[in-house]
Amino acid sequence: MSLYENLSVVNNQKIKEKNFVNHYLTFRQQRGERNKDPDTYSVGGELLSVGLQQSLKKGQNLGTFTEACRARFAQKIDEPEFLELLEVMYFADDAKGLFEISPDFMLFKNGSSNSGNTRHVGEVLSGLLAASKTRIQASENNINFLEREILDEFHKVITDFEPEKTVTSYLPFLADDFAKDFKLLCQYPNYMMQALKAFIALYNFLYSSQLALNINFWKSEPESKPLFFILDTEKASTERKQVRSAVQELRDKIADLFPMLSALEYLNRPDCKSAHRYPLWAIRAYLQDCSLSEREDLVTRLSAFLESYRKARNLSPWANEITTPDEALEAISATSKEVFSQPRSGQLTVKKKVVSAFENEVARHFIQNRRRGGNVLTINQDYLLLLTNLAVGFEPRLQFQRLIEEFKARGVWFDLQSQQALIEFYERVGNLERMSDSGDAVYVRKTI
Repeated sequence: MSLYENLSVVNNQKIKEKNFVNHYLTFRQQRGERNKDPDTYSVGGELLSVGLQQSLKKGQNLGTFTEACRARFAQKIDEPEFLELLEVMYFADDAKGLFEISPDFMLFKNGSSNSGNTRHVGEVLSGLLAASKTRIQASENNINFLEREILDEFHKVITDFEPEKTVTSYLPFLADDFAKDFKLLCQYPNYMMQALKAFIALYNFLYSSQLALNINFWKSEPESKPLFFILDTEKASTERKQVRSAVQELRDKIADLFPMLSALEYLNRPDCKSAHRYPLWAIRAYLQDCSLSEREDLVTRLSAFLESYRKARNLSPWANEITTPDEALEAISATSKEVFSQPRSGQLTVKKKVVSAFENEVARHFIQNRRRGGNVLTINQDYLLLLTNLAVGFEPRLQFQRLIEEFKARGVWFDLQSQQALIEFYERVGNLERMSDSGDAVYVRKTI
């Protein structure tokens, strides 16, 4: 459904008793789940399904596939001891050995997790991939003739499919880089299986933080906003204000996510499963470009929704006159934040729990307490090498300042002091090339 169809009925939306967010957010309230990380194979399977545009045929699952492989081997091998060995190598421990043959086998894990954390992360990251319209092709490891038999059997149980595109990406700039980075990983299957968990965690954080930094800037399409990190081996000295203020500024922006996105749900027909979902900046752009008569009609409908929204949340009527789309959207945005800021209210508790979930689930790998230095955003060696490999991309090497720009494009910013620390780090690990003493002639290579 079109954006106009969504907005044309916004004044008829029934305000629900509970606030909710069904789209664009990878985390919710702090959960009681013991495992705070999303299931790697399940999210990987969802990403591969979208990128490869393939899925399992109806009725197929890991159990039926395993039985088919056993039957295939039994026809070709008459040594029971060898069959038992193959069983251990490929099908024991939930068929873990299959994933060492090819990442494609993660398709069996697509949608297999009951974890809400996994489901939300998978939906958002696969949405980034779908938004880029990037078609990927996963490379195979060096496989033996037995593994070729397993792959041949696998090709019998998969089919082509067209991913549904029912959500317009909130962060198009990040969607393009995410798709490019995932495509790169798929070219190195061994490295992909080693780095996939970190890749998902990294992009979960980058997406969530950039969404928060952009959520209030809905008058233009989002762009990478400054968010300063340091290497985990660096000191966060007092003069580095951008580094020392990053966590608190991010925390303040994260607090606006649930209020803003919960209001956005009503602008996208929440009770209609077939409705297409649009970000707030896209709604604003549409309202700016539509005809005068249509704009006036939709502003009237948005004003009626605002009245219903405030009344349902026991707020006094909006005091100012609304005559333009920006005034309507500003009023709705302000109301959503007001709803979640009432002292001793359930909404305020929800907001605090959502911020806590971000810190304890999404950002826990990247926030470090430096005691007197307070909390700072850090990146350790493993994440830095992964980010470097992704940023260098399909090139054999990248000039250092271009590398810094690639980091920024993904939402990772470094001040000059950290940039010097980066150069020293790359020299230590051996993937730095100096073509001359000039700073412009410093290149960084991939480690894969």
